[in-house]
Amino acid sequence: MKRAITILGLGAATVLTSAASATVTGLSTEFVGTVSGRDIWNVYVLSNGPSATGQHDVLLNMIGHQVISGSMAHVKHNDNYVDGAGVHSGHWNATYTSAPSFINLDHWRDSYVTITGTVGSQASTTLDPSFGTGTASGTGEIPAAAGWYTANPAVDILITGGKIKIMQIAVVATPNQTFEYTGKMHVGYKLQGTTNPLYGMNMTYTIGTPAPGALALLGAAGVFTRRRRSGRGGSAA
Repeated sequence: MKRAITILGLGAATVLTSAASATVTGLSTEFVGTVSGRDIWNVYVLSNGPSATGQHDVLLNMIGHQVISGSMAHVKHNDNYVDGAGVHSGHWNATYTSAPSFINLDHWRDSYVTITGTVGSQASTTLDPSFGTGTASGTGEIPAAAGWYTANPAVDILITGGKIKIMQIAVVATPNQTFEYTGKMHVGYKLQGTTNPLYGMNMTYTIGTPAPGALALLGAAGVFTRRRRSGRGGSAA
């Protein structure tokens, strides 16, 4: 069953760009299904590009993630990261997230951050020092003020089609719970063909467990590709 996307815009935040330019306008969240007891949510950066001259926004980095209400305590990981002691533990970097052909280590059931919208070797994502080791030890939450950025700045990460995926969150499916947490972060980007960095400040997103009637079983990967974006305006925290 399809679930509407929640779009959370800039509100009072300031974006340093001109009216003629493409602009990052906010974040959105989308519930995409339930698989193996986990509710899967995607988080996107939204853009109103291309500009009048055909230039797209280029995503540079995500900055200063914070949980401002609720808790990430139910967030789960399922990737192929193994630490130096040989312990298989979850990691926030999408580089360690497996392809969907794996049964036990598949990216539909993992929580991760990505700067390119993809997983595995194509994720090209680096975690900043605030992430620490990047592992999901302890509470498994994203550390306060953590961010991530492209590992290959020579290649532009174009925001096409109005959005780009930056996170996936897999939480324990709890039908009687209707809220998990709200987070906020800043978005660093630039206009294609330019060098001046721009910033969307204090953009918020909310991960919430859907009501029982909205739960959908997640089947083939095609379930994801058939979903279309819809939403309503909101404001930043």
